[in-house]
Amino acid sequence: MTARSSTLGEYIVLGPEDYRVLGPAEFGCAGLVAVESIGPYVEIEACGPLVTVHDSTIEPHLGIGHHPHRCNERLFYMLAGSLDHDDVLNGIRGHMGKGELGRLTEGRRGMIHSEMNNGDETAHAFIVVYATDPLPDRASFALLTDAEAPRYDEGTGVRTKELVGSRAPLRVHGDLRRYLDSVLDPGAEVSMSLGDSEGGLLWVEHGTVDVGEHELAGHATVIVPPEAGDRVIVVEAREPARILRVIFGPGYGLVRRGLPRAEAS
Repeated sequence: MTARSSTLGEYIVLGPEDYRVLGPAEFGCAGLVAVESIGPYVEIEACGPLVTVHDSTIEPHLGIGHHPHRCNERLFYMLAGSLDHDDVLNGIRGHMGKGELGRLTEGRRGMIHSEMNNGDETAHAFIVVYATDPLPDRASFALLTDAEAPRYDEGTGVRTKELVGSRAPLRVHGDLRRYLDSVLDPGAEVSMSLGDSEGGLLWVEHGTVDVGEHELAGHATVIVPPEAGDRVIVVEAREPARILRVIFGPGYGLVRRGLPRAEAS
């Protein structure tokens, strides 16, 4: 974990050495691997409302059986393959295919669900889990299809797909303000603009980009903790690249392992 600073604010760069790879020992099943960058197994336990961030793969015809969740909400962004959600507590089922965003709301009552890859291709999901406010009473499932997601250019050589935001039809129950998937041509620039008390997460899905003076390869994470004042993080592609950006409200602040939330931000 490397802390960076600039005139635009503080940010943290995470790489593979900062992640925890979770597998059969943690999940109790074969075929599921999750690389955790935020959550209970790593140094940063929460940032803003985010309490878990996983880059996950599930092998064909495998998955995790029924298990409980309560109170949070999770977004499954399917980068490849498909997953099936089966909540037996509430009688809710959902299918998430490539390019789709599934919203799994746990609710006050909670859910008991499974995540299964019933297809012939390895499923690849980028999963973001966050606190809900206000907390819905019951669980639910909603889907943003690939065709429904708005697309637009963000400057020369930057094509963006909006998953959560003012243009996207999917609504969330937590303080996620924007969730963007962008493809960059070599030399293209795009920014992550944060308002007062906002924080951000940048995930480099593939390619190499520059953030400030720092070169970041695929699967690097940049975390910008919520703080006062407006900030702008500029990303420039060295080669064809794909990045995910999540902008969120203050939530829990920055929570590091072993520190109570009131002292950690």
